[in-house]
Amino acid sequence: MKTHSLTSIVCILLMYACSSGPTPSEKETEKDISSIYLATATFEDIIGGTLGDLKDVDVKNVYVSQSPILDTMNINFSRNSIAAIIYENLSPEERGNYDYIGVDISQKNGEKNPFSFSVNTLEKMIATKKVAYQFAESIKNKSYQDLEPIMKIGADASQTVKTIGDYFSENTATSGNIVNYYYHGAGEGEHQSKTYYSHLGTFVYGNGKTQNFFVNVFEGASVIEGYNLSAF
Repeated sequence: MKTHSLTSIVCILLMYACSSGPTPSEKETEKDISSIYLATATFEDIIGGTLGDLKDVDVKNVYVSQSPILDTMNINFSRNSIAAIIYENLSPEERGNYDYIGVDISQKNGEKNPFSFSVNTLEKMIATKKVAYQFAESIKNKSYQDLEPIMKIGADASQTVKTIGDYFSENTATSGNIVNYYYHGAGEGEHQSKTYYSHLGTFVYGNGKTQNFFVNVFEGASVIEGYNLSAF
């Protein structure tokens, strides 16, 4: 597998592009993008093309449009998240076929800022997202004790977990159990020369009420070092 640093899609000169109908992973990605963003998605494989000053690279591009939700979101966060969704849905064999995943979102205001993510970067992002899934899944299932191994906030993880459990017990008492959650944004930052990823998501309660949240996970770590819940 070839790996390079993150590079903006400046230009792509095709040697050839493959389009023989959607693959199973593309169908799954289409479903996810439609469910989360109410958007349409089309795909393009570029084999042996040029990406900026990089030559002979293999890229899977997705073009996302017709989404009133994406029109109101931070394009960087949603673009990062869509790249992660594409990579998550690729089979292990497919992951070895690409150097980059490109995301091009068309917003109503005409803003377009396509970007290409190296698969090496997406591997690191996906690894931290697994911790974010565990956070949301534990809260959805009221398995708050499962949060303790992944929470690194304050001096006493058990107290942090108790606070979270008490908080969500109050919420579910008035709005019903959490019936679903989904992640729709991702950001990358740096603290003390260490890279971390923020995963932005939404809880859906039984009465239809929603609550946004995010968790911060440092690259290479398996614990959450920061989280935030929107007002309920």
